[in-house]
Amino acid sequence: MTCHLEPELIEVPAGYTLTRWTRGGVSRVLVRTRDGHFAARGQIAHVGDHVVVDQVESAAEHRRKGLGRLVMRTLRSTAYEAGARTGVLVGTPEGRALYSSLGWTVCSPMTSLWYEPSDAAQ
Repeated sequence: MTCHLEPELIEVPAGYTLTRWTRGGVSRVLVRTRDGHFAARGQIAHVGDHVVVDQVESAAEHRRKGLGRLVMRTLRSTAYEAGARTGVLVGTPEGRALYSSLGWTVCSPMTSLWYEPSDAAQ
């Protein structure tokens, strides 16, 4: 999926805190509860005027509260502020609805594979 990057209005829902930082070309966003428990996160790697979005997730008990939108909007603004103008990502089927609602478009289908060798193969 791809998206033109723009600055975004970032509003943190009541009861949550947002932290963002950049180190070594990777910008990260972390959303926690007031008590400091993990709620959501995401990161981007900067490559010239592009960024690659990775590891966007929300804790099960904090889903459907706008935190995925918060993470994506914060990453998008962070990327724009750093000079990037295009974002790319590979979205899971579950994530595609969120990304599409935020203006991301599908460029090509992707397939992933998780391989775990069995003990019998040894």
